[in-house]
Amino acid sequence: MKPTSFNISPSHRPLLLLTALGVIVLIYRMVTTQTIFFTFLLWNLFLAFLPFVISRLIRYNEKISSSNVISYILFGLWLVFLPNSPYIITDFIHLETGISTMWVDLFLLFVFALNGVLLGALSMIDMHYSITQRFNSNIARITLLVVCVLSGYGIFIGRFLRFNSWDIVARPKTLVYCLYKCLFLWEAWLWTIGFGCFMWVSFLILQPLLHQPDKTS
Repeated sequence: MKPTSFNISPSHRPLLLLTALGVIVLIYRMVTTQTIFFTFLLWNLFLAFLPFVISRLIRYNEKISSSNVISYILFGLWLVFLPNSPYIITDFIHLETGISTMWVDLFLLFVFALNGVLLGALSMIDMHYSITQRFNSNIARITLLVVCVLSGYGIFIGRFLRFNSWDIVARPKTLVYCLYKCLFLWEAWLWTIGFGCFMWVSFLILQPLLHQPDKTS
């Protein structure tokens, strides 16, 4: 029988340790430099956690998973927020070379980026399980492959066009117009495929390592 509570398995505890490590390094940098520049990483990490929280609810909450309407609504929200998880790897663009804190900044960005990649992979593992239970593993794989491509496009418009997930509500017309225009740019396809492949490969590599079967009673 599927558990009805939000489940955090022992294999997910390194996420908490990585988060704590990132916060400690961030505080150290703030104290030593007297600046708060990299605090945006906390917000990005919060956004990266959202798809993981949603996928956990879909997988482990009996009432949610048994309702098609709620499940599909949450899947839509999950799809919108999923690009935020691997998006953190693009924050390396803020790394400045030749400054005294360069190595601290590099380590800080690496910790947050690793957290984002792991959160995205764990979230996809949850969704793969949920879709497999509802349909089958082939549909789950195809769905996630399409999701990776869409997320790659989401990362592209987030980094280069500076749109956010909530712009679907805040600026829908502008967003749709830009999405349409980008379909004719080869750079957009290049980055989309690149980010999408990165997410797909991360999922394939981490799935056998991080997968946790549900306990039965």
